[in-house]
Amino acid sequence: MTGASVSNPRVKGQAGFVLHHRPYSESSLLVDIFSRGHGRLAVIAKGARARKSRVRGTLRPFALITLGWSGKGEVKTLTQCESTGPGLNLSRRGLFCGYYLNELLLKFLHRFDAHETLFDHYYDCLLQLADGVDHEIALRVFEKKLLDETGYGLQLERDQKNGAAIQSERLYRYLSGVGAVPSDADGNEGVSIHGASLIALRTEMGFDGRVRRELKSLNRAIFRVLLEGRAFTSRAVYSRLYPAQSESNAPVGHSTEGAA
Repeated sequence: MTGASVSNPRVKGQAGFVLHHRPYSESSLLVDIFSRGHGRLAVIAKGARARKSRVRGTLRPFALITLGWSGKGEVKTLTQCESTGPGLNLSRRGLFCGYYLNELLLKFLHRFDAHETLFDHYYDCLLQLADGVDHEIALRVFEKKLLDETGYGLQLERDQKNGAAIQSERLYRYLSGVGAVPSDADGNEGVSIHGASLIALRTEMGFDGRVRRELKSLNRAIFRVLLEGRAFTSRAVYSRLYPAQSESNAPVGHSTEGAA
């Protein structure tokens, strides 16, 4: 898929989202997009910074758009950018969570690797954030699906030491790259977590207070290993937008409180 996407000189009519953009030359933007059919890629939006640009207001996060591009290199040239409707109206916390989702995709996805199912999960999660669905549950479920779709899926059904089914009342230690083992097994590595929390994540049901705390700790540890300690910057973004609330709503890897 990667080679075909890189060499394809012209693509049009692709559903996609803007993940991030930054200035490129005096009048253009370099845009990271997540397209349904071609995955994550970078495009140059020529003239997008100009005051009269027709795409200036369209290239924004959390709005489903129709995209096209051309070029044979790693960085494409944007040739189509059409709105499919109004962008999603995210609340303060929802906006912060949306930026966190975008950062996850930027960190985990390789360019030109199509992830159509993950694209649908991402869109669904944004809709939930906009509709006021419990943000914390929406994020935990999306994180699980992201790991599944990128080859790092969590082992949530069986004890990896003896093959027994996970028991809700039992305490385990979750080892990154391995799975859950009984808490009394040799060694003390991993994240302490009850079976009920693993079952809740697998079934996407039963997210009580303890489950939420344990799953946040689990995901923080998993991401720290997979990303080799690279920090998320979404907390800094939220701090600039809402400094009075930034401490209580920090992203995974920064605080034990808040949805993300």
